[in-house]
Amino acid sequence: MKLRLAGSALVVVLAAFSLAGCGGEHASSHAAAEDPNAPRAVVVTPGANLPSKREIAALFDDWNETLRTGGPADMALLYAEDGILLPTVSNQVRSNRVEIADYFEHFLLLHPRGTINEQHIDVLDTNTAVNSGVYTFDLIKEGEPTFVVARYSFLYEKIGGKWLIKSHHSSAMPEMVTARPAPLSQVLASNDVPVSTPAEHAADAHGEPESPAASAQALAAQVPAAQAAAHAAPHAPAHTPAHAPTSHH
Repeated sequence: MKLRLAGSALVVVLAAFSLAGCGGEHASSHAAAEDPNAPRAVVVTPGANLPSKREIAALFDDWNETLRTGGPADMALLYAEDGILLPTVSNQVRSNRVEIADYFEHFLLLHPRGTINEQHIDVLDTNTAVNSGVYTFDLIKEGEPTFVVARYSFLYEKIGGKWLIKSHHSSAMPEMVTARPAPLSQVLASNDVPVSTPAEHAADAHGEPESPAASAQALAAQVPAAQAAAHAAPHAPAHTPAHAPTSHH
């Protein structure tokens, strides 16, 4: 009987030592995992390549070409569905494609042609970039050629694989402009900086056109309703200041 009790006690003691050892090992492993100085496994996942600045610069070329050859609905399709356009002389902020199309219906009557004079591009991530600077628009106003120099800022976002304008702000220079500024291409050439062509820009651009002509037609059909709302709102006087010509852009 005594031998049996001693044997049972021995089994209990061995089991206790075994559990203590496991617990200590688990605690040691847990402590090592919590140790900030302990070596950690690093998992590297390859990400998409950032867009080049040349690719972002090409987006203005697309916008400017559409300004020359397209209609109001075509221009609106270059903006995100909830894109923001802050015009210069209109009091109304345009916050969707229908309102943006209405704006360009009036601006295109001036036959605008844009030229970049100064450009600063920031690539924020794979899907976001900003292009800010100065551009000049040649216009035909009341049958006479004129021009307006303005500051601009485009915020681009890649949506559904296509770069769209999320926000666009444009404002005429507040100080007197007495001479047309040199185009950016001329400034770069004078500094011996290689200038890429629009075709080279296009080679860097990725993504297919977002909408066929039918989409532009459908959007154009919505413009009259937006016009009624826009014209009901007060507008700033659309006159030309003495210091520089002004457009709706």
